[in-house]
Amino acid sequence: MIFDHIHNAAIYKEMHPSFKRAFEYLKSTDFNNMENGKYVIDDDKIFAIVNRYTTEAAEARQWEAHRTYIDIQYMVSGEENMGVAPLHHAKIVKPYDRESDFMLLEVLGEEFTIKPKFFTIFFPSDVHKPNLITKEPQQVLKVVVKVKVEPQQAMQLCFASNNKHKLEEIRLALADSRIDIRTMQELGVHDTLSETGTTLEYNAWQKTNQLFTYHGINAFADDTGLEVEALEGMPGVYSARYAGEKSTSQKNIEKLLKEMNGIENRKAKFRTVICLIINSAEYRFEGEVEGVIAESPRGEGGFGYDSVFIPEGQSRTFAEMSPVEKSSISHRSRAIQKMVLFLKEEFLKNEPHYE
Repeated sequence: MIFDHIHNAAIYKEMHPSFKRAFEYLKSTDFNNMENGKYVIDDDKIFAIVNRYTTEAAEARQWEAHRTYIDIQYMVSGEENMGVAPLHHAKIVKPYDRESDFMLLEVLGEEFTIKPKFFTIFFPSDVHKPNLITKEPQQVLKVVVKVKVEPQQAMQLCFASNNKHKLEEIRLALADSRIDIRTMQELGVHDTLSETGTTLEYNAWQKTNQLFTYHGINAFADDTGLEVEALEGMPGVYSARYAGEKSTSQKNIEKLLKEMNGIENRKAKFRTVICLIINSAEYRFEGEVEGVIAESPRGEGGFGYDSVFIPEGQSRTFAEMSPVEKSSISHRSRAIQKMVLFLKEEFLKNEPHYE
């Protein structure tokens, strides 16, 4: 996020190919006599939204974020507070809609006051909550210039899974405007991916390789297993189908707890393996978190075995934690962060990063 006076706009014009024109438009246009609405500046690359409204209490507004467009929010008259927070700390409330370039989130953030002639730049990695009252509601005139993220600034990767819980967790953990995560459905791929291996490593590779080989898509896939020490590492690679091929999480947990009945050693660990294929080169990343198996399910959140897994150093199960809390210590998040660090160092170090 950037916050500054319009007088200093030239400082930021090189950050994006369209910023110079966007700021020239803001500095040269008299918005006082313009009606509310959308004004095209450069086709779909740059457009402005002129809006008059009354500021509201923070409780009446929601946190939002975008992926396709960067927001330059410029205050013409009046003043308001805005909230800002990093995307990777947020919980998705309303999933991203590509057509409207919009999603709603829950997060704890900081507020600041914006007055006339000042602007903010919110990048895709910024969650924001605008239109907030300062001391009391007031009428404001604000212009939001939407600047499209340059396609070459985002590395497109397909996540080889249809698991929406995993997808939300991965997108939160990534939170980098230079990495554009797409689902198979978004890319028009409707394959049924194979998972016939006896190891997490093989299954992750098998799914990723299928997408790259048959569709030429740079992709990554993960496979995760719960490995219980007293059960000699089971259910492991069979975690999702521990109680049968068409099993449910509840049945898997019931079988696990039945087999753990009377066993004092309840040590276990979650392990995630990610396989990434870019331009035929393969890379692997691992993450794990140790803990113990609870005596009975606890918590309403999460998925899979989360309600019976207590991470080391914690008193609550994953299912009793918020998505943000879980993501900060989870096995999947640790594997993802290793992949992100690799991408930044090997592929994105010369690309601009919006934060």
